[in-house]
Amino acid sequence: MKKLNSCIDQGLSGIPGVDMSALRRAQRAETVRLMWSSLVDPVFLEHTNNVFVFEKDGMVEMHVYVDESIYAAELNNQRELIKWRCRQEFGEAIDAFHIHISRGKYKGNHPFTQTQPLKPDSNDPIPLDSEELEKVNEACENIPEGPLRESFRKAMISDLEWKKGNRH
Repeated sequence: MKKLNSCIDQGLSGIPGVDMSALRRAQRAETVRLMWSSLVDPVFLEHTNNVFVFEKDGMVEMHVYVDESIYAAELNNQRELIKWRCRQEFGEAIDAFHIHISRGKYKGNHPFTQTQPLKPDSNDPIPLDSEELEKVNEACENIPEGPLRESFRKAMISDLEWKKGNRH
């Protein structure tokens, strides 16, 4: 019986325009991401910028990029444990484990953090009723007529509407 992956590869290779090598690289990258996610604590995932596992000169190397040196130092302390777990849990024998500190635009890349969908803001400003607007006008009576009074009035209304919307 054939393995499912080989059947899928055969089926996809017959489709014109499908780049099988790019597909295999993407598949491998996802496998490495999942492996890394289960090898380290969530705090390291929050600061991991990227992880690569590949063969170079007959050796399997793991390269991990983190955003801060403190996390690089702690991963360095756990180096052998991570390599051992990688072999035990995933059958990946890592010969060399390299830790790098990201620089520039890559430092802000955090693919392992799950972005939470934005919640609708339930604290939107609520417009003032006529009685509240009258109180604002009374409070502004002592300010001389002109742009200062109008600016103060608008600021007061805006503040009160915001506070009214943020009451729980």
